[in-house]
Amino acid sequence: MSPSESFTFYSLARIAENRDDRWADTGIPEIFFYDEDSARQAPCELREDVEGEPENNWSPMQLEKIETVPVSRENIFALLNDGVGAFVKNYEIIDIID
Repeated sequence: MSPSESFTFYSLARIAENRDDRWADTGIPEIFFYDEDSARQAPCELREDVEGEPENNWSPMQLEKIETVPVSRENIFALLNDGVGAFVKNYEIIDIID
């Protein structure tokens, strides 16, 4: 692996307009996907589970495209010590899944 290589992943998050730091630790682990299709399929399955319980309501989720910083020893240490936010170079919301 080249030390200057970065990667693109996809993730889902609940929509939270009052959340200033997208990558702050909330106690809920992030789930990442290799490709957009897998990320789009996951909330369909989750929605079935949520709506299968009468007391639960589905909340829209945002589909995000994430680019990492280049992989290097220093950046891996930042990931381990400071969390995912230290490893994210850029992210964008590419869709809202209702």
